[in-house]
Amino acid sequence: MVDAPQSVLDLTPAERARTCAALGVKHGAALSTTTDKLGGAALCTFADFVLDGDGSPILLLDARRAEHSKNLQADPRCSLLLQARGLDDRAAAVQRVTLAGVATPVSKDAPDRVVLETQFGVAHPYADALLADGRFDLWRVEPEQIFYVGGFGVGTQWVERDEYVEARPDDVAHEAIGLCKTLNGDKHAQDRATIAATLLGLDGDPNVRFDGVDRLGLEVRVKTADATAEYRIGFRVPARSVEDAKSEVNKLFQEAWELEQGVEYAGAYADKPAVLKRASEPDP
Repeated sequence: MVDAPQSVLDLTPAERARTCAALGVKHGAALSTTTDKLGGAALCTFADFVLDGDGSPILLLDARRAEHSKNLQADPRCSLLLQARGLDDRAAAVQRVTLAGVATPVSKDAPDRVVLETQFGVAHPYADALLADGRFDLWRVEPEQIFYVGGFGVGTQWVERDEYVEARPDDVAHEAIGLCKTLNGDKHAQDRATIAATLLGLDGDPNVRFDGVDRLGLEVRVKTADATAEYRIGFRVPARSVEDAKSEVNKLFQEAWELEQGVEYAGAYADKPAVLKRASEPDP
């Protein structure tokens, strides 16, 4: 196995942050605002959100009654913790991104006002009634600082604002949990073992689990008797859709099987799919 440069295989930190933020829409955000009641410390509350075209969170707030709204009117600085829930039910393993910036009301004549109202109504069906009520309104948090954590400190990085704004959420990640559950099922047990032996070069009978999939490849966790390691296996061709990703996974399975069987034919790949070993920790 030859480790490949991360840029060949991986989403950029900005893409990961944008993807994480987009996946967090259905889960809501932890909103931190400053308040004199806590001596200037942060008050953490919950808020549903959607994202505008630049990835800025749009909140629906009760401007007159909500404590966090009163805080924002006094000091518009705030931060939001957005989470992309995954296969792992351990809270510390969840991808998350913190966006810190300034919150301002979205004016009624803002160019994207109608679009944002529609987005909110689709993502959170209760929103239409609250917007019609008149007491609730949309607020935009324009991030000035972005901090991304891949889980257990993996991929922890400050992301430049301009890179975050220019990045786009991954086209496959929203289906990753379902895909991984299928790939981790009994039906693909032999495929996982073959991947470990031929593409990762592992001996024995390791426990192999797919933890993620995006347009560029697969996240793989391998547990042996001595250690747990994380790998990245790249697709031959970037996927443009979920169906493309399924096809690329099947191609990896097929290629791994052919390597195991020693199949050789004209036109076969001269090299193995690119692999990156992210980390390895000895088991206690």
